[in-house]
Order: sequence, then structure tokens, then C-alpha cells
Amino acid sequence: MVKLSLSRILSLVIFMISYTAHGIQSPEAALSDIQRSQFDDQFDVLLVGEKQIPIVISESNTPLTRGVAVMVSESGRNPFSVQGLAQLSTSLNNVGWVTMIMPAPTSGFWPTPDENPVVNPDANASSQPPASATAGTNNNTLNKAAMSQIEQKAFDLHEQQIIQQMQAIKDKTRQYNGFFLVIAQGTSAAWLTKIYAEKKLEYPDAMVSISLQWPDRSYNQQLPKWVAETPMPYLDVYSAADTSWAKATVSQRKIQSTKTLKMMYRQRELTGQTMDSQQFARLGKEIYGWLTFMGW
Repeated sequence: MVKLSLSRILSLVIFMISYTAHGIQSPEAALSDIQRSQFDDQFDVLLVGEKQIPIVISESNTPLTRGVAVMVSESGRNPFSVQGLAQLSTSLNNVGWVTMIMPAPTSGFWPTPDENPVVNPDANASSQPPASATAGTNNNTLNKAAMSQIEQKAFDLHEQQIIQQMQAIKDKTRQYNGFFLVIAQGTSAAWLTKIYAEKKLEYPDAMVSISLQWPDRSYNQQLPKWVAETPMPYLDVYSAADTSWAKATVSQRKIQSTKTLKMMYRQRELTGQTMDSQQFARLGKEIYGWLTFMGW
């Protein structure tokens, strides 16, 4: 039986409340929602181990297909919602891209039966809710706990799961000719950046990261190094609406990539406060401009 400290329990409760309040859900819940709302021919199911992951494939709207863009949402966020990453799909379809959209794993952000996390009951600062959940609090314990949220075992599990999902969807991308583009958001962008930098997975022809971050100080501080070490062209997108975790490494990501002479690195800011339809339209233009600059 796993024993949790009082601060750990409180952190998890606040974190889960915050996730629920913002419509956060697991891939299984996303699959259930899409099965109820869409016809069977409007979505597909990706089998990853014993798990079923919903994916939506949208064909290119142009005679010439440039390639496939695999889009991976922020962990726990439904990419098929009105503010989800799927809003970017139409912009890319209209300029020649096939899009494949899927949710990310949620392992690592609260205990689940398949994780069985090992928690040190004396480590009162080992875990925390996200910045949005602790905003305005005067509880010094929670503020200090914001140093780290993800247990190492859970971190490794999440990384393995996202690798398995990307390996599974790569089989579907082979049905199409052209480039292989990965677009990832939030923690998914952070994990994939690390995975590609460490060459744990066959890397794409290019990657777009949107507001990459980890709610964990030790991992988050390493993101500039991993961004600079990625072997493929890299578009680094951020906005004023990003979390404090994402904002903390913006300048260093650019500095580190410049120092290492990383080729085809570009950093762009999206103006505005929320990821609405207009923001996704702007993002689509930024991606199209960057790819055109590279001759795609």
C-alpha cells in the first residue's frame, strides 16, 4: 500500500480539482466522448499495448500533399475540444498537410493503478499542483512544493507511454508520402523534445513545440539544453498566456540554441491571451511561413 504525506494528498486534490475545472481528461475519457459524438468513420482508434487511443485523421485539401503532421495535445487536455489542438487542423489541411491528432498520456500527474508510484512520506516538497491551482495562496508549504510535481517513476512511465504512442502512429503515417512533422503542446512538447534530443525515438523531419513546459523545476531547467540538442528543425512557439513554467525558459531556449549553432531553429511569440480560433489561425500561418522558408 502506498503511503502519501499530507502535503502530497493536498497537492493531488488541488491538482485534480484544477484539471477537472479546466475540462482535463484522460485518453480513455476522450475516446468515450468522441465515440458518443462522432460517427465511426470520423475517427480511428490507435492500439497502444492494451490501451485504445482515439485519433482523428484529416486529409489534405490540396491536390499535392506535403506530408503528415502528427499533433499531440497537452497531457490531460482533450485535443478534440473547442479549444483543443484540433482547431489547428483545418489551417494545415488547407496548405497540403494530412493531420493526425491524438491525446497524450496522463501518467505522472496523479496516482493511477498502472503507476503504483513510490512516494517518500517525509518528502513534503516532492509534489505540487500546477501554478494555476496555487495562484493566490499564502500556504508556504504549497509554494515550496511547487519545486517538483512529478515522481521519477511516474516520469519514466509517461515517457515510455508517449514513445509507444508515437511508434504506433508512425505506422499510419507511412501510408502517406511527403514530410513527417510533429506538433506538440505543453508537457507533451517537453517530453518529445527530450526524447528526440536523446535519440530514443526516430525523429521527425521537423517539430513544432507550443508552450513547452514541465511542472517540475529540475526537469524544466534542462529544456533549453534539450531543445538545442534536437537533431531536426525546430519551431519554438510561446505566448503571454503560457504558464510560469513555460515562460521561465523562453529566453534560455533561444540563447542555448544560438550558442550551439542549431540549424533551422526559430522562436515565435503568439500575441493574445487564450488559445482560441484566432490564435490557432495565427499559429497555422507561423507554421506555414516557417516550413515555406525551409523550402517545404
